[in-house]
Amino acid sequence: MFLPEIPKIKEPQHVTVNAVFKADRVANAEVTAWLPDHAVIVEDGRISDVVSQSSIADGISDTHEVHELGDVSLLPGLIEAHAHMHTAAGPDPVYTQQSAFNDSKEFFIMRAVDHIRTTLLSGVTTMRDLGGPTDVVFPVRDAVRAGVIPGPRLQLAGAPITTTAGHCWFFGTEADTAEEVVRAIREQVKLGADLIKIMSTGGMFTPTANPRSAQYPVETLRAAVIEAERLNVQIVSHCLAADGVRNCVEAGIHTLIHARWHDSDFSKGLAYDPDIAQMAADKGIWADPTTGHIMIGDVRIAAGDVPARVPHWAVSATTVPEEEHDAVLRDMRKRGVRFVTGLDMGMAHGEFDMSAANAWSFVELLGFSNWEAMAASTVDTAESLRLASETGAIKPGLSADLMAVSGDPSNDIKDLFNCTDVVIEGRLVKRDGRALV
Repeated sequence: MFLPEIPKIKEPQHVTVNAVFKADRVANAEVTAWLPDHAVIVEDGRISDVVSQSSIADGISDTHEVHELGDVSLLPGLIEAHAHMHTAAGPDPVYTQQSAFNDSKEFFIMRAVDHIRTTLLSGVTTMRDLGGPTDVVFPVRDAVRAGVIPGPRLQLAGAPITTTAGHCWFFGTEADTAEEVVRAIREQVKLGADLIKIMSTGGMFTPTANPRSAQYPVETLRAAVIEAERLNVQIVSHCLAADGVRNCVEAGIHTLIHARWHDSDFSKGLAYDPDIAQMAADKGIWADPTTGHIMIGDVRIAAGDVPARVPHWAVSATTVPEEEHDAVLRDMRKRGVRFVTGLDMGMAHGEFDMSAANAWSFVELLGFSNWEAMAASTVDTAESLRLASETGAIKPGLSADLMAVSGDPSNDIKDLFNCTDVVIEGRLVKRDGRALV
């Protein structure tokens, strides 16, 4: 009986090779300057050395794949600290909201698989998802880790913890008392959560929630922090109101998501408290200002490319200009609060190939230098996510997670959008603009 030639078994995605990546500009370990004409040597998926190209040993091509990337800027892979992989990310806020309510679990999974591949190919090699149905996002993460589908390294919160009918209740875990919140944290960790997300205030995305008011008192948030730390996971909190920020800071929440200071009075604007901001800095609490997707939306709305935002009923009475929010964020930074780069991917205007807008907005809106913005997008956010010993910089011992861009983002930060090559754990997944996965 004739049998056709049996093809070789395809290597799983997680198998790595030894490689050398040469580039005209390579970011130094601190992401503060370029190393000209350098090369990154990778062995078993990790960076073994960073050397000048002229010092590379003869015959290295016998043991390593050598990639001449050319006139590009080679950086650590971007770290995206705020995504919702299952949501639509469309230009129409109403559609984005309705899809989160109405689409099936199967559709969520298919959308998430597409989204994380898009994110990876844009240069993001680590992504933190801050809220999605547990039975959707956990299987997607597990499939990435097993090499079944392509995607960045994933940290997942799973279902966010919220009050009954509170912000994102439709894919969250509803818990009202301190005891219920502690039980929800335990359940999330049991199911495989890498961190905990709790909604300390209402949000713009949920009609039944009030962004101007706190959902949990400080005592409940403190109980949540104690339980998360007992289980050795981080806890972050969505907060759009001054009361929520104050409660989070006093409770010791690890990262403030959005960090906006709306007054609880509908007739007023912000109620910024510099003393609370200073307390956050003194406690080492991070902030994710999500300015990138707001700036993207503003640019597109001004150009007439997308519909205007539909304000939440709680903020429409007294709309606060973005410039006032940005001034508060700049003061928080001046006081020592450190920022992470989270786009709020999946929300309207937060497309999954736009993580570079984080750095762009930090430069344009918050006064960062280009190098400071690139460091925030890589080494700093890795530290915030407790991944600094694994990724976020180009230095020996870390995972070989790299992105190359055409141009020089130290001169023009928008060059971060020009991703040509992506490497994750030593594996090329994009080369010279062409996807390999």
